[in-house]
Amino acid sequence: MKTFAFITFGCKVNQYESQALRERYTKKGLSEVVPEQGADLFVINTCTVTESASSEAQRTVRRLARRFPFSQITVTGCAADTHASEFLGLPGVRHVVPHHEKQGICDDPRLRPADSAPSIFDLEISRFDQHTRAFLKVEDGCDLNCSFCIIPRVRGTAVSRPMEAAVEEAKRLAGNGYREIVLTGVHLGSYGKDLEGRSMLADLVERLLGVSGLDRVRLSSLEANELCDPLIALMAAEPRFCPHLHLPLQSGDDAVLRAMRRRYNSGQYVAACERVAERVEDPSFTADVIVGFPGETDAQFENTMDVCRRVGFSRVHIFPYSRRRGTDAAGMRDLPGRVKKERLRRLEGLAAELTDAYARRFLGREVDVLVEAEGGYTERYLRAHVPGARNTIVRARVERIEHGEIIGTPA
Repeated sequence: MKTFAFITFGCKVNQYESQALRERYTKKGLSEVVPEQGADLFVINTCTVTESASSEAQRTVRRLARRFPFSQITVTGCAADTHASEFLGLPGVRHVVPHHEKQGICDDPRLRPADSAPSIFDLEISRFDQHTRAFLKVEDGCDLNCSFCIIPRVRGTAVSRPMEAAVEEAKRLAGNGYREIVLTGVHLGSYGKDLEGRSMLADLVERLLGVSGLDRVRLSSLEANELCDPLIALMAAEPRFCPHLHLPLQSGDDAVLRAMRRRYNSGQYVAACERVAERVEDPSFTADVIVGFPGETDAQFENTMDVCRRVGFSRVHIFPYSRRRGTDAAGMRDLPGRVKKERLRRLEGLAAELTDAYARRFLGREVDVLVEAEGGYTERYLRAHVPGARNTIVRARVERIEHGEIIGTPA
């Protein structure tokens, strides 16, 4: 029996798509192995959000080719579009499959009906290997066209998955024992805008909360200006809808936000968080922030630090600006690396303080923890360590906080 192994870089959407592809390979009679063991076929699902992500994937291909010279390597994912020629020139690479052809990677194109066009939602899952929480992809593509981002040029415009198909997949996952589902997409807030009847994200969440056996629904990411009243009301009323919102900030300075072509200003962002906090108890806000965007001044960076303090994020994902060929920002004058590193260091320090401060709100209180292999997560996406069997939700009393993580005992 032939063997295969997956190595996945990047976002939750990529992780979902790798899971769907591995299920297809298994159905075709191949056996999955861990990459370190070596395989007849390696599939590298790449990311191109930053230059370092693309470079890391290329280093991985070279390493596999040296260790396993008789293996075949297939490269797909977003960097397969932006760096196709580089990957094709690497040893061991037999195929480079663009993103829009990813769903047919396991199929023989000669057997496909001439009038059938594969859909990005042909990929489906029934489980999520090595994960306790299952990701559910309900949207692909993005219409925002931020000046620093190459993804819309790779994944195209926003497309929504039909609601019934998403609900049926949630039922399969819940039936296979998954207690929490994380809704994911490239631009999740655009969900439903292209569907007949214009179903909204809140409608989908409400349907999923009716799935038997499902204890939690969480959103992966949402634009602050897409926080609608029905979504906030549902979060306030339904404890199974996790009170955690990942709202990409990118910058806390209005001039930088305009240069990034973001569709909000800093005041609107803070106001959106305040609207949630007025109705939802101790909501958890996490964010992405880019430091060192072209032209960012010291004062503008300080504005970002100030917004982070005002919101009180429970976690901040920080990225030094990475020039992407093909984006409008690529033509702007980049900042020196030492400036980016210093701003990264300072914001990382603040982020650790904010995480610790938010976690300390729960000292002496009870939280629900979905236990994973090592530790787990509360409903507000705080990392937690409590005793319990994997894939169980344990009610725990918070005894202490260590480095922003909860240490608790069963209540």
